[in-house]
Amino acid sequence: MGLNGADARLKPGALTYSFATPHRRMGETLYVNAVTRYGCVNSCRFCSRTDAIRGMPNIYEKKAGANLYLPSAPLPEDIVREVGEKRKQYQVQQIAFVGLGEPLLDFGLVRDSIGGIRSSGYTGRMALDTNGLVNCWHEPHNYNSPARELKNAGLDEIRISVNAIGPSEYVELCRPGYDNAFGMLLMFVNDCISNGIDTFASFVVGFNDGVVKTRTKEEYADFARFLGINPENVIIREYVRPLIEKEK
Repeated sequence: MGLNGADARLKPGALTYSFATPHRRMGETLYVNAVTRYGCVNSCRFCSRTDAIRGMPNIYEKKAGANLYLPSAPLPEDIVREVGEKRKQYQVQQIAFVGLGEPLLDFGLVRDSIGGIRSSGYTGRMALDTNGLVNCWHEPHNYNSPARELKNAGLDEIRISVNAIGPSEYVELCRPGYDNAFGMLLMFVNDCISNGIDTFASFVVGFNDGVVKTRTKEEYADFARFLGINPENVIIREYVRPLIEKEK
């Protein structure tokens, strides 16, 4: 039985969900919603999160087939329990911590949930999607970096939204809530690679709002290789216009 389609109808505020068009993820992937109140420190010009906050239709929740608004943070044991239940129903080959917003705003929740799922006997692949700015707010634990903590908990793969090749265009496009955000992002990318996490870098192309225009696929791919990202781990995402504009 697959995770997508009629068998994956989920109630609003779902802790786990499927996704209609996962990008290059193989097998059955179970997505874990680790974002409270659509939280994020960025306000990316191309992101559908703003629509979700306003209660409007958005492409991400449409593909997920669920309302992903969590009014309060779950406990790690809540996530471990629900993942265990889904593993009994489906042949889960990969678990990915995502959500509409930034999962690592609640770093301890994600880290401890990954560790709890590993302790429950899960040996498959464990992944995470993030904006890579965790060093802006998370203090290292026991002298470990955030990347090392995640690796020690059992994380295999991380997908980091880079979306720019320099600090000024990152500020214009992603509008971060921290100074030196781009520098902190690049530090985290390097930290993930150094700690043996399979590290992906993603970039949005085809966006132009008259103020900011994204670069070409080739420019982003060259920059990712400069960062030490394997060529096969460079993800190029075509910009998708908001649903509300399509309905006009």
